[in-house]
Amino acid sequence: MASRRRDHVPAVALLLTASLLALAACSASPEQEPAIEVAPQDGAFDPLAITLTGLGAGREVRLVATTELEGSAMSSRATFVADEDGRVDLATTAPTEGSWTTADAMGPFWSMNRASLAALSADVDVRLVVSADDDVLAEAVVERRGYGADVDVQDVTDDGMVAAYAVPDGLSADASLPAVLVFSGSEGGLGNARATAISLAALGYPALAISYFKSPGQPPQLENVPVETFLTGLAWLREQPGVDTERVFTFGQSRGGEMALWLAANHPDEVYGAFAPTGAGRLYCGYPNHGVPAWTLAGEGLPCAEYRWGVPPPPEAVVDVDAIVGPTVLACGRADPVWEACLLLTEATSRFSDPTQVRAIVQEDAGHFIVPAPYQPIALDEPGAEPAATHQARVDLWNAVADVLAQARQ
Repeated sequence: MASRRRDHVPAVALLLTASLLALAACSASPEQEPAIEVAPQDGAFDPLAITLTGLGAGREVRLVATTELEGSAMSSRATFVADEDGRVDLATTAPTEGSWTTADAMGPFWSMNRASLAALSADVDVRLVVSADDDVLAEAVVERRGYGADVDVQDVTDDGMVAAYAVPDGLSADASLPAVLVFSGSEGGLGNARATAISLAALGYPALAISYFKSPGQPPQLENVPVETFLTGLAWLREQPGVDTERVFTFGQSRGGEMALWLAANHPDEVYGAFAPTGAGRLYCGYPNHGVPAWTLAGEGLPCAEYRWGVPPPPEAVVDVDAIVGPTVLACGRADPVWEACLLLTEATSRFSDPTQVRAIVQEDAGHFIVPAPYQPIALDEPGAEPAATHQARVDLWNAVADVLAQARQ
């Protein structure tokens, strides 16, 4: 019978455990027992390193990850062939088959069956089991930190807003941090924006999520939405203790992306830079009624473009992205099933006179839902898109967001 090993590997104890396992590996004999080695995790944005050892050269093994979110069981699985040293490094070895098919140590986590955005804020224990021929070889329990673990969130109703303010735990009133105004796309409401704000706060930055339609007291559709809703949010955010008023960003996804860019271009005194993944550098008309403006200012509709790609937009509907003071981050997937996100990205990027001002992330085979923070199992099952590519787009996007905010903090 094959030997068995059980390890409990909470995030707070991973460093010691990984060190002991590495020491054991250095002195291991060919009869080394199978084990799961897990590197330490500092925070929700930090990927783990996972290596399976002591398996036997060329042996086929199965790795299954299981957990429970919101009372529902979730799992992922993959099959690997060990190398000549009896090892499988998930970061460099692709599964022969499974719920993920690329070399990725975080595959067991993001490829689980779908979770809701609300579930991603909590810490979760994930059990890893390695087996061969129906015999369990090794087990480990890994604690994954949720994005809301070190974040305070409060609902905000000031000035008629439907909003939520997320800040890092212990934010000092004497701090001077970049801050972000966050809003969602054509789904409306507060849910997705709230999740993004929590992720930004997990990175260490204050973020105000606002709803601009589909909430009580707001337009029921993305039609005739007052820009004043965003200006009210900006004014509130800039008044908060700990916020650097010279480094406030907007973050809008999809249809919200055009407004993120518009605000940064037209209100440079209030907005320093913009994040606009899967967004557009033009203002489109309303949705689902294309015959009315999506946005109004002082009660007047803003000029808007038709949805048909290839039809030149009215010049007044084109966002002057070159007027944005600080950095801009754009991102898209070429397999986006919703709209021509990468064509829109290319068009907007071409209008920056300083190419260093914009970071453009283009991911082959990725879909539309690239905004949720990485390493979590949500919305990766888009038609025509590859889940691994969509997840990689999330990793690249959030790395760029973290870099831009860190530089703005200096």
